[in-house]
Amino acid sequence: MLTWQLWCTLLCVLWIYFLWSRRRFYRLIFQIPGPVGYPLVGMAHKLLHKEDVLRVFNHYLDKHGPFIFSWLGPIPFIIVKDPKIIQDIFNSPHCLNKGIIYMAIDDASGQGLFSKPEPLWSVHRKLLNPAFGHKLLVSFGPIFNAESASLLKTLEPLVDCGEKNLIPLLQSFTLNIATQTTMGSEVKYSEYIRSNKLLEAYHSLLESMTDMCFSPWLLSKTIRQLLGREEQYAKIKSQISDFIRKIIESKLTKGSEAPPLPEDKNIFLNLATDLMNRGIFTTQDVQNESSTIVFGAFETTANTVAYTLILLAMFPEYQEKAFEEIRTLFPNTGDFEVTYGDTQNMTYMDLILNESMRVLTPVPIVARQTMQDVQLSNGIVLPKGVQIGIDIFHLHRDKNIWGENAETFDPEHFLPHHMQDKHPYSFIPFTKGIRNCIGWRYALLSSKITLAKLLRNYKFSTSFKFEDLDFVEDITLKLRKVPLLEVQKR
Repeated sequence: MLTWQLWCTLLCVLWIYFLWSRRRFYRLIFQIPGPVGYPLVGMAHKLLHKEDVLRVFNHYLDKHGPFIFSWLGPIPFIIVKDPKIIQDIFNSPHCLNKGIIYMAIDDASGQGLFSKPEPLWSVHRKLLNPAFGHKLLVSFGPIFNAESASLLKTLEPLVDCGEKNLIPLLQSFTLNIATQTTMGSEVKYSEYIRSNKLLEAYHSLLESMTDMCFSPWLLSKTIRQLLGREEQYAKIKSQISDFIRKIIESKLTKGSEAPPLPEDKNIFLNLATDLMNRGIFTTQDVQNESSTIVFGAFETTANTVAYTLILLAMFPEYQEKAFEEIRTLFPNTGDFEVTYGDTQNMTYMDLILNESMRVLTPVPIVARQTMQDVQLSNGIVLPKGVQIGIDIFHLHRDKNIWGENAETFDPEHFLPHHMQDKHPYSFIPFTKGIRNCIGWRYALLSSKITLAKLLRNYKFSTSFKFEDLDFVEDITLKLRKVPLLEVQKR
């Protein structure tokens, strides 16, 4: 049995080895302010719970400035909300790889475009860009319109029935759209989707992903088994995988005997299976990319629409302005077709959506890592192997950028004369630069069509106060307590 003296000696040797192995990062301690933390642990102990992450980041950014350095155990990492440094990172060819926390996403849903490393990411992004082009996006209009018409009917029984949580309805709605625009319109008849089992599976998977991001030991199958968490996790992964695989197999089996419906001609799955038939993609590539795109599209779009409605319910004066603009474009209530051209005329809606994504940014933190040494515009060189957390949430609420009312909701923040002097990377809800979000146009068009129909037909109100909103970093932004909305007919 080791004596306490031997334990102390062992720890000292370990600490000396750690210092020696990390020596090339130590100059950052003198160049970049930040919390050093404890030996071997750094500040990892402060980030064990997702409820604490945004609060901890905010504390240290306020204390040390918008660009700080610290340690996560033996791993050096940067937290940044400075738009100039963010621009350097997002435009560097040596910062294209996502951070190590995305290993949890790879484990849960497979390695798709969201987390794929270089050089594979560049290859896949170039191949998949046509699936998100302007012409194809406009062709999704019938799906966006048809599903939003169904959403209007779903809300009808809730009129004048008190305050309700609308997020589950909106998530089901956006998942229906995401699966159809990814895999084809026939998928909406699947019982797995109609029964909301796919939605439940994705929710369960997201919860596991988040737990693994903040508790990396859960990436070990053995540890999950010891904790009794592996069986359910594996079951959910298998269900989603089987659902997508069957759709792929069905499409391959039909082949040329059953040409796609007109609205399905250019969907992602047709492009991906064509790449597979040409030997460029594997079956696993098609499955991983399909799952990643569906998950990314439905979760963030549902939150964007839901949070916009919540904010407009809290600030009814802005809701009325949006309603007046929509009523000018669409004089009659009920269902109506919203074209791409109509969405380009929704100038006030643009202000509202931007402000909603500023105040309640869809993805509050994104992570990158340096693949080579990176020279920043402030003269500092980040060595290879540094993890970087881009704190979009607090960038969007920085009073030095957005003024004293940065933490409240005011669409006038995005009036041209208010934006002209702001750094172009001050507002990055879909990130920017080389590895920006491939689906940002899709998200905006879908959200605008949905909000136009909802706000033209219904008025939303809430007793929940804006100042009582409390936020949780959950890969996507979550609210600790979801405000309930009352629905009234226009």
